[in-house]
Amino acid sequence: MPESSDYLDVAKLARQIKVSRKTFEKAFDVFSDARPEEVTRFKALALRRQRRAPLDVGDERDAADILAALEYAKEKGFLGELCSTAGATLFTTAPAGGDGVVMAVALVSDAGARSDAQITFEAIVNNRERFRDPDEVNAGLMRAQRCTCRVVVRQGTSRVTGTGFLIGPRLVLTNWHVVRSLLEPLSAQDAAAANLATAEAWRARAGSAAALSVEFDFTARAAQAGGVTRIPGSTNWFVAASSAEGSEHAKDENTGEPWPDDVAAFEPFDDFAVVEIAEPAGLDRHFYDIIEVEPPPPRGNMVLLHHPGEYSMRLSYGSFDVGAGFAGLLGGVPPLTTARVLHNANSIGGSSGGPCLDLDMKPVALHQAGVEFSGDSDVTDENGKHLPKAVVNIAIPLRRVRQKAGAAIQARMGELRALRPILLNGDPLIGRGELQEAIAEACVGKVKILIVRADIASDGRPLRAVGKSFSRKILKEHLEPSQHEVVEISAASLMQNAFRTAAAILDVVGMGLSATLTPVDDKTLPADRQSTEINDIVARVAAELKASLVKAAGNRTLWIVIDDLEKHSLPDTSTRGLLDRLYADVSAEPSLRLVLLGLADIDLPSLQGIKAKRLDKPLTHLDGDRVALWVGHRVDGRFALPDAARECLAGLVASVATSRVSDAFSMTQAIATIVKNDLDPHLKKRMGI
Repeated sequence: MPESSDYLDVAKLARQIKVSRKTFEKAFDVFSDARPEEVTRFKALALRRQRRAPLDVGDERDAADILAALEYAKEKGFLGELCSTAGATLFTTAPAGGDGVVMAVALVSDAGARSDAQITFEAIVNNRERFRDPDEVNAGLMRAQRCTCRVVVRQGTSRVTGTGFLIGPRLVLTNWHVVRSLLEPLSAQDAAAANLATAEAWRARAGSAAALSVEFDFTARAAQAGGVTRIPGSTNWFVAASSAEGSEHAKDENTGEPWPDDVAAFEPFDDFAVVEIAEPAGLDRHFYDIIEVEPPPPRGNMVLLHHPGEYSMRLSYGSFDVGAGFAGLLGGVPPLTTARVLHNANSIGGSSGGPCLDLDMKPVALHQAGVEFSGDSDVTDENGKHLPKAVVNIAIPLRRVRQKAGAAIQARMGELRALRPILLNGDPLIGRGELQEAIAEACVGKVKILIVRADIASDGRPLRAVGKSFSRKILKEHLEPSQHEVVEISAASLMQNAFRTAAAILDVVGMGLSATLTPVDDKTLPADRQSTEINDIVARVAAELKASLVKAAGNRTLWIVIDDLEKHSLPDTSTRGLLDRLYADVSAEPSLRLVLLGLADIDLPSLQGIKAKRLDKPLTHLDGDRVALWVGHRVDGRFALPDAARECLAGLVASVATSRVSDAFSMTQAIATIVKNDLDPHLKKRMGI
C-alpha cells in the first residue's frame, strides 16, 4: 500500500500554512532530526532552493522555502507524520467543499473515502505542551521523590505533619503554617532592626529544634522495610518565613475565614518557611537550587508530590489551568495577584508544602491549601473513609519565595552546590561529602578551623593509613590557587617551645619568614614552668606570628594544615599556649584558616566557642553505600537510575573489590581502582561524555 504521504497535495498544504517561517522551521527540524537516516534540515533546504531560484527576503521567499521543505518531506516519507502530529499548529482547516488538503486523505486506504472525507488536523490540542523525552521525565520524577520529605512537628503527645522538599544541602522548604507552633513573632523593634516586614518577622521558639524532624524515603515500600531516613532539625533550624493571610488556615486546613474580597490582601503573605536540618541530605539527593536558577512560572499541566494524611508519599496529577469558573478567586484573567496560583491536583491535610512540578519535572510552586471544601470526594483513606474534597487548590509560586527569602537562603546555604565525584586526575572522590561541605563553609568564613579526627582502633589508638593524604588532596583541589594558598607542616615540627614553633610555621609559609620574629632565648621558655613573664613572651610571639601570617596572606586566604597530630600529641609547653592563641587569632582573621589533621582531643577548651567544625569520622573505609551515593553524584540526573540499580552496581563493585584485597592493597584502594577503571568508563559512555 502506498505511504500515507503519497496522497497529500503539497501545493494545497503550502497554501494552508498559518504559522511564521520560524515556527515552521522548528517543527520541521524536529521531524527531520528524528529520522533514522540522515535528513537535511530546513535551513539547508531553503539555501539550496534559493541558489536555484533567488528571491528577495519576504513572504514570497518564505512560501517558496516552505513549499520546498514540504516536497522534501514527502520525498523522504515523513510528510504524513508531520501533518498528523503538528498539523493543528501548522495548517488552517480546509473548508467543506473547498480544495484544501484534509487529514483523512492520509489516514484511509479506500480511494472513494479519501476523496469524500473531510477531517481537520487534530494531533496537537495544547500548544503549551511539547513532546518530552521519557528518560528525562523518569529521571526528574525520581529526583523529585528523593528530594521530597515528610515534615513532622511534635506538639506534646500529638504531632503535625506536612510535606517539604530540599532547596539546599541542609535546607527544606515547607509551609509556614506547618511549623507555626515552633515560631514566635519578632518584636517591632527587632523586626525594624532586621529590616523585615510583618509577614517575615519571625524567629524560632527557644528549644523548638527538638520538636522538628523530616523523613525522607517515606514511600510504601520503604515504610514496610524500615528504610525511612529520619533527620532532626539543626539547632539553629529557622532560616526564613512568611506567614499566611488571615483567611488561610485560621483554624485548620478545612476551615477558615472568608476569602478576601480584594485579592491584594494576599500580596504581603506567602505562607512559606525555610528550615535547616542537621545533615546535608541535599548533597546526596540533589536539591532544587531555586537561587541559582529562577523557577519557571507555574502554568499548564503539573504533578504534586506530597504526604497526604498518614499516607506514605503520593503523586497527584493536575493542572494550573483550572478554568474560568475559578478565575474570580484571584481577580479574573489575568489574575490580579502573583502571590497565589490555583491548581486542581488532589490533596488533603498533610499535603501542605509539597512541590508542584511542571511536566518537565521542574518545581514551580509550593502547594499550600484547598480554597474551599464541599461534600466528600471519591478518594478514601486507608480505613475506607471518604476524604473531604477541595473545590480547587492553591499554591505559592516559587518565584515569590526566591524574591523574599533568596538572600537568607543563599547566606545559609553557602557556595557548595554539589559534591565533586571526580578529581582532576580522574580519581574517584568517594565518601568525603562532609569534608567537602566543611571546606566550602570555610571558604566563605562560616567556619575558620577544620578538625579532622582519625578513627580509633579497638586498642584505643588512632588508626593510621586511613586517607589523610587524600584529605589534603581534596582540600587543594577545592581551593582556587589565585584565591587560596595551602601550606602544610607536620606536628613533629611543633614539639619545642612557642618561639621555635612560630618560627617553624612561618618558614613553611615562606622561607626565611621566621626572621620577622623578635629573637627569644630558649632558656626564657622552659618546658616545665609557667609564669607571668613566660605568658607575656608567648603573647608577644603570638601577636608577631599573626601579623606575619596576615601579611603573607595578602589578598588571598592562607590555609595552614597541621598534620600527623595522631602521631605527635602536642606537649603541654609554651607551644600549647601559642597554639591556643593561634586558634583564637585564626577565628578572628578573615584571611586565615587552620586545618588540624588527626587531632585526638577535639574538645580542647581553647577550641570551644570559636568558628570550628569537627569532622569526627571522615576517614572511614569505603563501602557499598558510599559507592551507591557516588554513582548518584556521577550521573547527576542525566538519566534515570533507580536507587535499586545504584545499590546493585555498588554491591557488585564491593564484591569484586573484596577478592582483590591483600596486605598491600586495602579495600579502599580496591574499590577506588574498580570504580575508576571499570565502572566510571561505562557511566561516561552512557552519559555521552
